[in-house]
Amino acid sequence: MSPEQNTEEQEKLLTKIKKFITDTKGEISKVDNLGKKELVYPISQKRVGFFSVVEFSTSGEVLLSLRQKLQLEKDILRFLLVAKERTPSPAPGGVRRPKED
Repeated sequence: MSPEQNTEEQEKLLTKIKKFITDTKGEISKVDNLGKKELVYPISQKRVGFFSVVEFSTSGEVLLSLRQKLQLEKDILRFLLVAKERTPSPAPGGVRRPKED
């Protein structure tokens, strides 16, 4: 996020993004505000930015809409959407072990 935002504006923007995710039946599992950090290279002539990480699950169609929404936000300097592999849920009744011969 842009370093020109104050804490209240950052929270407002983050809340807007989280609301979009939950309104589209997404589920947020974790939010980390990493604070102000120096950028490796300037983005839009800015050398620092506020970093946040939001872990969530949602459908593929919603990701496309979210990507468009993030691209249109003037206070978001850069974003990255990363797909994590889903871990299979354990089988009912416990973990199955392979048969031994």
